[in-house]
Amino acid sequence: MELLSYAQKHELPVTIPGVLERSARLYPDRKALVARLKEGDRATTYRELKDEVEHVASGLIALGLKRGDRVAILGPNSPEWAKAYLGILRAGGINVPLDSLLSNNELIQLTAKSNVRMAFAAPRFLEIFTETPDAFPELEQVFCLSPDAASPLPGVISMDQLMETGSPKATGSPKSEPGDLAAIIFTSGTTGTPKGVMLTHWNIVSDCISCQIAIDIREERFLSVLPMHHTFECTAGFMLPLFCGCCITFARSLKSRYILEDMKASRCSVMLGVPLLFQKMMEGILRAVNRAPMHRKLLFHSMWNLVQTAERLGNKSLGKVLFREMRKKAGLGHIRYFVVGGAPLPSYIPRFFRHLGIELLQGYGLTESSPVLTINPPEAPIDESVGKPLPGVEVRVLDPDSDGIGELAFRGPMIMKGYLDNPEATAEVKDGDGWLHTGDLGYVDKHGYVFVCGRGKNLIVTAAGKNVYPEEIESMLNKSAIILESMVYGRVAGESMAEDVCAIIVPDYEMLAKVHPEKQMDDARLRILIDKEIRAVNRELASYKRIKSFEIINEELPKTSTKKIKRHLFKLPVKPES
Repeated sequence: MELLSYAQKHELPVTIPGVLERSARLYPDRKALVARLKEGDRATTYRELKDEVEHVASGLIALGLKRGDRVAILGPNSPEWAKAYLGILRAGGINVPLDSLLSNNELIQLTAKSNVRMAFAAPRFLEIFTETPDAFPELEQVFCLSPDAASPLPGVISMDQLMETGSPKATGSPKSEPGDLAAIIFTSGTTGTPKGVMLTHWNIVSDCISCQIAIDIREERFLSVLPMHHTFECTAGFMLPLFCGCCITFARSLKSRYILEDMKASRCSVMLGVPLLFQKMMEGILRAVNRAPMHRKLLFHSMWNLVQTAERLGNKSLGKVLFREMRKKAGLGHIRYFVVGGAPLPSYIPRFFRHLGIELLQGYGLTESSPVLTINPPEAPIDESVGKPLPGVEVRVLDPDSDGIGELAFRGPMIMKGYLDNPEATAEVKDGDGWLHTGDLGYVDKHGYVFVCGRGKNLIVTAAGKNVYPEEIESMLNKSAIILESMVYGRVAGESMAEDVCAIIVPDYEMLAKVHPEKQMDDARLRILIDKEIRAVNRELASYKRIKSFEIINEELPKTSTKKIKRHLFKLPVKPES
């Protein structure tokens, strides 16, 4: 499908300001954004959102923002973050969303590298910009991302003051073009130095159009949990619902208790998350079942067995009926879709939620692709697959081996323009024909479903020349009740450069105390218990995939904001030459 022709035929917008204009025209009185506050919910309709965004844009223009100027945004998810993002684009600027979990030094480096002229920051981040002016030679003005009318620091302009600075009629706004740069997104740095991904208006809007065609999106209520600076949430959890006229409620926290409260209060029907979020949710439900009285526990397991039997016979929807009351009590009664991405997903997680009566849709993509490239069709999901390419997306498997596994490459209008000031890195991943080389290994089956086996850089090659994908083994290890998380890697064994399969294990000490309360948990005892779990996993693996050795660490593995392990931080041991 040629998406630009489709958009023109159906009179769909091709720029982000156009998305807001269309939704404000079609759904003026619908709630667009909702903030959950102690004093009660604060809602903004589409009509109000368009008006406030126009005033943000006119204020920026009145203060000197020119077309193509870059503006940083730093802060947690909020209506103010959304209005700043949209207002910058309406004024012809370029967004530079920043990860609030980065260190001050990293934030300073990325902001300086971007040559931003203005910055929006939540109150707790303002001093980064105001106290280190020498680090930002181009920075002219800082705005406070807060609903408060006054700014907490001198020289910093509040959102209210900004909106009062200019007049939309007096200043006007430049007209955006589909190929104009909309955002510079810095990758999370799983492999080292972050690169600035340049995304255009059409990159992002075309991805929204593709998602809308692929998934039945109605007048949904989205709960925004993942950080909006990340492309997955920004496109699929912010721009897509705005495109479809949906309501977005901003969760107060990533803590499970608050998320469940916000799900109930917002009556949300769609929520995006990373695999770890849904795994924790699944574990919480199972713990609640195990604490229930015996008769209720037996009833749950009886219904669970019925659902599993029905699925084997071709009925995948029995759980929607049998577990309706349980979902309602758990605060999940309004959920239509959970959408997961950002990291590999063990197949037992979508299977669990489907048995419970909830569709958990796995997608795949990269920041460099705006980001969504594939989605599991709700009517025919395959738990082990990341789904089928979206409309308008092409996929290829480069240099496949005898099993059909090779590097996955994609092409479509959502593929980035390139990396900021780095044409060499751009040429390494995006070829002259527009194909994005993902670095992920996988294959496509005869029905068009895409399967991801792992990162090419993580691939382990054994002495027998066999390929081992760490993510597969990690998924099996992490099923253990006493293993919190794991990282599987290859350790060079001898001069041949062949690798042994090894693992780093993080024990779940809370669960160990429950499972073995009577045991003294010294290092020797802990190693025996972990060794037992690894042996059990090894019995399920082909001989060449089996873990040869492991080490135990007591701290969680360092991760990016989307919970991907920062593998490059580990100096993996190399066997010394004899």
